Amino acid sequence: MSIAEQLNKYKNKNIHIVGIGGAEGSAIAEFLVANGVSSITGHDFSSKADFKKAFYNTHLSLKLKEREKALNHLLNLPIKINFKDHYLEGVEDADMVFVSQVWFKYPQNMPILEKLKDSGVPFKTITNLYFELAPCKIISVTGTNGKTTTARIINSIFEIYSKKQDKTKIYFAGNDRQNVQVLDKLGEMKKDDVLILETSSTQLLLNSGVSPHIGVITNITPNHIDDHGSFKNYIEAKKNLIRYQKAGDWAILNWDDEETKKIANESRIKNQESRIFLFSRKEELEDGCFAKDGKIIVSMRDTECLKGHSVSGIICNVDDIKIPGKHNLENVLAAASVAYLYGIDLEIIKKGIVNYTGTKHRLKLLYNINGVKYYDDTQATTPEAVIAGIESFNNDIILLAGGDNKGMDYQKLAEKINNKIKLLILFPGDASDEIEKFVDKNKIDFVKVKNFSEAINFLKKYYKKTVLSKDSTVLISPGAAHFYSKYIENTNKDLREWVKLMKQ
Repeated sequence: MSIAEQLNKYKNKNIHIVGIGGAEGSAIAEFLVANGVSSITGHDFSSKADFKKAFYNTHLSLKLKEREKALNHLLNLPIKINFKDHYLEGVEDADMVFVSQVWFKYPQNMPILEKLKDSGVPFKTITNLYFELAPCKIISVTGTNGKTTTARIINSIFEIYSKKQDKTKIYFAGNDRQNVQVLDKLGEMKKDDVLILETSSTQLLLNSGVSPHIGVITNITPNHIDDHGSFKNYIEAKKNLIRYQKAGDWAILNWDDEETKKIANESRIKNQESRIFLFSRKEELEDGCFAKDGKIIVSMRDTECLKGHSVSGIICNVDDIKIPGKHNLENVLAAASVAYLYGIDLEIIKKGIVNYTGTKHRLKLLYNINGVKYYDDTQATTPEAVIAGIESFNNDIILLAGGDNKGMDYQKLAEKINNKIKLLILFPGDASDEIEKFVDKNKIDFVKVKNFSEAINFLKKYYKKTVLSKDSTVLISPGAAHFYSKYIENTNKDLREWVKLMKQ
């Protein structure tokens, strides 16, 4: 059955898209219209005058001319768009509502949408469309930390694999504004193709009973508690990724993480239809991917479930990995597990790992200026992610952090800061206030700033009066929400331009 035929159930229905100016909302609108769905109303709480700016800020994966073209295409679709003054007008008459992954974060949406959802009106996200309509096998990655990097390494391996044979094409979609969505490619996907998705906990909240062929949960630590109401609810949302897997599917879980280890043990007790495969950088595993004696090794006792390749073997040396940190070793182990279970040759897996040099905004080296290395780690929006970044270095570290709290505990991060940070620069936000509570200002240098201009001016003075170790590190790693949007996107410079100013 074609995609258009599957979407027949949406035709002649009153469809509403909340957040139509976002990367997810606009992709959904274009996809539905292209497949014959016409009764669509979009909502965006930007004013019509500000819509262009908002659209550009949520489509960072596109170049400026591409953004202009995409905006014009959206505005010329045969749909109605309600801007700020008419936001959510008529939504109570919707037969189906498509929402972004952050729809419940905004007071403009509540309680109108919550009441509508509770009344039984179907709510869907872009992830539902991928899971329900993709004709090929889906590999999906979620987790508190590491999901972006893991998904990118998987993509690196599979791209090499696809070039070795003709019948498989690889498609990739992330879950943030830095990534292009591929809904418009669903119609060209074939059975032997592979769709790789990075998936957030909030996208999984509206799971419609479908899980991917291979689901990876990298780890689960307290995060987004304000979104889910409790850590227990957050865990349950993550488990939705693998909850509906069938026989022949795989759930890949981190044996070193307390919560994913529990999920693995629960799944075994419940005789879940799908199979469990583990990864660990600490323990040798009979059925899993692990690090031992400086090697990355895969092992599987049951040859029946593999596609004819070796039962176990060495993939590569740990030193072959180009991205720093123990956490990135875990990400590599997870990605290698996916490729191994899919049936990819170990040599190709090695090449994909070695070729991968990092994810944008995740421990990405921007500059090395006079021995000081500047790292963009702005995608580290949890305390655990910042700790992992800090542990990647053994020299003097200047940390730029802060932003809005998502219901997280900052005590462990502050302890790590007290022991390993030379200078802490905090930007405004309630997460910064929490960090400051636990920071020992007698052990480290400390300053609070309002913006990047203040941070740069302070650093210039600091460099003149302070002796730093050779090969010191400036780590821009917020550990909180909205750092990038508040302190970089809303300026006239990108992060590289701000960093370059630090040493002028």
